[in-house]
Amino acid sequence: MSDPRTFHFQLPRDGRPPHSPLDERAHPDFHWLTSHRARSRRRDVFEVIDTVVVHATAGFATAHAIDAWKTRQASAHWVIPDEDEAAHGRFVWATVGEAKAAYHVANAVDPVPHLGAGPDVNSRSLGIELVNAQGVNGTQDPYSDWQVLACARIVLYAWAKYPNLRHVISHAKLDPGRRTDPGPGFPWERFTAMVLSHSALPPGVEAPEPPERRAMPPVEQEGNCCGP
Repeated sequence: MSDPRTFHFQLPRDGRPPHSPLDERAHPDFHWLTSHRARSRRRDVFEVIDTVVVHATAGFATAHAIDAWKTRQASAHWVIPDEDEAAHGRFVWATVGEAKAAYHVANAVDPVPHLGAGPDVNSRSLGIELVNAQGVNGTQDPYSDWQVLACARIVLYAWAKYPNLRHVISHAKLDPGRRTDPGPGFPWERFTAMVLSHSALPPGVEAPEPPERRAMPPVEQEGNCCGP
């Protein structure tokens, strides 16, 4: 198992997918959460978003996360259901509008060491919560393959949509003194490969060609330097 405090990779400027649809449904509490558990980003959403933060709920169901958010200032933009939920394998829950800053990272966290200069983490990021027990009451709760795929598809969706998106990072790396999610059981290397290789793109969506394979303009030759 890996240390979640090391989970971080950057998205290259080349290879951004042109389009990546997302199977999502607005949660029944979407509008309430967007109104009461989020705030303005204070900048254009397409300019300011440069980070996706991966979390885990430390609970057993989407409902547990939503109930907890209603009692404190916390939220995220998506929740990925656990395998015991009806939505698992079908869609992710959209829980806060992307134009708003959700409350998924503590305001005191300094973004500069990992993300560089810019606004606070919540203003510049999107938050993904995977439903996972995280060892609560000694529970063993491995992530399902679909959860990992769904997380990668959210990142690909966001990468295609937001031109300045660069960082994909764990909550644990941003706030190592307080948080450990998504935990050592999350297959970060496999998740990273699924994003960077575009292998998580939905069926029928073509990945962009690598830069070295893109068609180059013809070069006029002089003499016989390159001939037989």
